[in-house]
Amino acid sequence: MTISTILFVCTGNTCRSPLAEGLAQKWLKEHNHEGWLAVSAGIYAIDGMSTSSETLQALENRGISYDGTSTLLTEEMAKEATLVICMSESHLAVAKQFTEQAELLDPNGDVADPIGKGQSVYDALANQMEKLIGNRLHTLIGQGD
Repeated sequence: MTISTILFVCTGNTCRSPLAEGLAQKWLKEHNHEGWLAVSAGIYAIDGMSTSSETLQALENRGISYDGTSTLLTEEMAKEATLVICMSESHLAVAKQFTEQAELLDPNGDVADPIGKGQSVYDALANQMEKLIGNRLHTLIGQGD
């Protein structure tokens, strides 16, 4: 089976993009899209950094177990992805250097970086992202079973 990949991109790959990855994986599983994979990377990521505890908690609050570390975005990753979904205009500018298949998660603008803010900010971000990701994936691949 061919796997289609959705690549979520942020800055350090420790907050927003892992949160998006986890939420997308849950959506794909719940809608029986086994041929799709959600992954994440950062434009300034240092490989192997831990995901923020607030991101892990926000995912855990939604019944999502996430086990990943940061990964630097590469041209190869971007080109192999079916779609690259970016958190901000600056991330999009970098991704567009590698592929035309890149767009913003929120068509209305940047998704704010929660780094250094409290758990409530991450939880609110997860709520916002859940809707954005659900809408985007529904448009991209349909409802499923």
